[in-house]
Amino acid sequence: MFDSLRSRLIVSLVSLLTILALASGLATLNTMKKDSEQQARQVLRVAANVFLQALENRASQLTNSVSILASDFGFRRAVATVEQETILSVLENHGGRVHADLVLLLSPSGDLLASTSSDLNNHNVKPLFLQSKSNQSGTVNDILVLAGSSYQLVLVPVKAPQTIAWVGMGFSLNKQLAEQIKGITDLDISFTTNSDKGNQTLHSTLDSKTQQSLLPLLPSLVDTRQQPFSSNEDRFLSLALALDQQQLLWAVLHYPSSRWQESYQQIRQQLLVIFGLSLTLALLLAFVIARSITQPLRLLSHFASQIGQGVNTKDLPAAKGEIGLLGNTLQKMQLDIRSREAELLYQAEHDSLTALKNRGAAERKLAELLPSENVGLLLLNIKNFRHINDALGFANGDSLLQQMAQRLHQLQPAPLLAARLGGDEFLLLYTQHFTEEQLEQFIRQLHTGYLLADSPLSLKVSVGAYNIAPGSVHANDAIRRLDIALSHAKQQPGLLAFYQQGQDESHQRELTILRDLPAALQQNQLFVVYQPKVDLAQRSCSSAEALIRWIHPELGFVPPDEFIKLAEHSGNIALVTEWMLNTVVAQLALWYQQGKKITVAVNLSAHDLTNPQLPAYIAALLKVHNLPPAVLALEVTEGAVMQDPKRVIQILSQLRDMGIELAIDDFGTGQSSLAYLKQLPVHEVKIDRAFIKDIEHNQDDALIVSATSQLAHSLGLKVTAEGLENLAGLAKLQQYQCDKIQGYFFSKPLTAEHFSEWLQHFGQHSQQWFEQEVSE
Repeated sequence: MFDSLRSRLIVSLVSLLTILALASGLATLNTMKKDSEQQARQVLRVAANVFLQALENRASQLTNSVSILASDFGFRRAVATVEQETILSVLENHGGRVHADLVLLLSPSGDLLASTSSDLNNHNVKPLFLQSKSNQSGTVNDILVLAGSSYQLVLVPVKAPQTIAWVGMGFSLNKQLAEQIKGITDLDISFTTNSDKGNQTLHSTLDSKTQQSLLPLLPSLVDTRQQPFSSNEDRFLSLALALDQQQLLWAVLHYPSSRWQESYQQIRQQLLVIFGLSLTLALLLAFVIARSITQPLRLLSHFASQIGQGVNTKDLPAAKGEIGLLGNTLQKMQLDIRSREAELLYQAEHDSLTALKNRGAAERKLAELLPSENVGLLLLNIKNFRHINDALGFANGDSLLQQMAQRLHQLQPAPLLAARLGGDEFLLLYTQHFTEEQLEQFIRQLHTGYLLADSPLSLKVSVGAYNIAPGSVHANDAIRRLDIALSHAKQQPGLLAFYQQGQDESHQRELTILRDLPAALQQNQLFVVYQPKVDLAQRSCSSAEALIRWIHPELGFVPPDEFIKLAEHSGNIALVTEWMLNTVVAQLALWYQQGKKITVAVNLSAHDLTNPQLPAYIAALLKVHNLPPAVLALEVTEGAVMQDPKRVIQILSQLRDMGIELAIDDFGTGQSSLAYLKQLPVHEVKIDRAFIKDIEHNQDDALIVSATSQLAHSLGLKVTAEGLENLAGLAKLQQYQCDKIQGYFFSKPLTAEHFSEWLQHFGQHSQQWFEQEVSE
């Protein structure tokens, strides 16, 4: 509900005005309430002054009357002669003239001599007289409670010439006086006594019901300090006045709270009406203001939404001020977005260096054409481009790629699309098929005419071609097959190759092998077989070569040469070597426990021979199985040595120093074998089976084996011939003084169990092989 800007603006404005109105209203009402209450307090104080003034007037009246009586000669004589009847008559007469409620005559010591009230006695009067007279000098003017009634009493001494008596007159503080005060002040008044036993009302202008509920709830009047106070649950504002010196007799003025609150309530009602009208006007004003702000914003939001959806629109709302500025900013943003979209679209489909289309654009275009068109794809690769970068620098390499891109646009026939897939690979797309002759003419246009560092340059370009019939393949498969064709082209003398049916399946097989090899090592899908190496001089077998085998769950038997080569290219060869060493050393440990002293050779790859951690790893492995280094032999190829001769020789030297036998495998098929043979720290040379299998028929092979054997022996190396398959070959190898023979003539590669059985059988019947040779 309050998610929209309009709602929030309305709520904010109305809330702000409401808070301000409430704050000002509460402050006003509070001030007015305090002012009304202060006025009520002032009325009470004025009424109290009026009441006190009335008491003073009555006291003055009494004082004059009593003074006149005390100075009357006849009255003084009657007092002096103690004429009781005369005294009473005079007292009544003078009291009646001023309407006094009490007239009395006291002895100088305070004893009651005569009184107009029959309720008074000497016990009531004397203590009060003595107490009042002790605090006065001359005339006594006080308010006293006599015989349960309160009186404003004035006493004057009667002198002849000494004080012979005291004469007094008093007005009663009764309901009549209370009514007179109420008539003057328009306030109720109560005369009450305040003692430890509570308030006792003497006279009051309040009705009896109010008296019963109000007066008992009055606080201790002494504590009010004669200041206005609230009573009876704030129904009255009262003011208590002490009438005597002992603060026992009090006059309490009552101001009804409803009287002073009435004006406050009227003003409060007026303020509530004003507040309601203000709130209504504020709501209307907030709605108008919010609408004036949110309507342009809503239009701008719609405009921005269309921009976000890529819709070109001109529905920009007309506005001024900040809204107009925001609208102009959005319009400029729309133009900037269009510009950036065009730039991003160009960058998304083009190569930043050559301005040719990129892989994504080429695949999208290819996907459009393949379902319905004949398509001819060409994938080009600059031969030895890496060497150009290394020799001339990356800047010249980039320049060459740019020149190649320009050349592609000039080709005849012109391609429908030219793209750079990455590095120095370029894709050309045609809607026609090519023959080999057409492609040869096509390639000639790319060989010459380049200029780098002010020097002319000729190139060799490998081309993979793929002719595609409509609807026969998808874009991703087409690019993959084209890449396969380029791989084959790099190996062809003419650097040109068409994709041939079945190459993709071979590629998929390679991918499957690469994908499954790590898991196969962990799951022990691979196993090791051992091929015996027979010592001709001793006519015995104490060594073998370990060969790895893999039966794939889907592909079946995978030749070692195939997956080893792929493992070397993919960087997984270290996993294979580690698994092979662990498996062979574990088997050797088992054979040693059984009393079989066998030396087993393991083949190492070029990657293994450049690993400086290899010697330490092998030493730790042998130590774990408690085996001497002599049980393990390692075979390396000439090609592996040539990868990094200096480092390989260093690592081989460490292995030889450990006591491990080393052999050169496939000798005679590599490069520079004679140059490096004298430097390699090896013990043995293995002549490749290519020279052994036909040695009894091929004189050239026989000469090579003879010369190799003599050369190796002259260097102090042993010679092993691998690949022997018949008895005639065995005679030749014995003639050329080969030390060991390995081949199917003696045994094919065997599992560990079968190898153990073969060893036992060979030890018992080895003489038969050689006797067969003699008999032949």
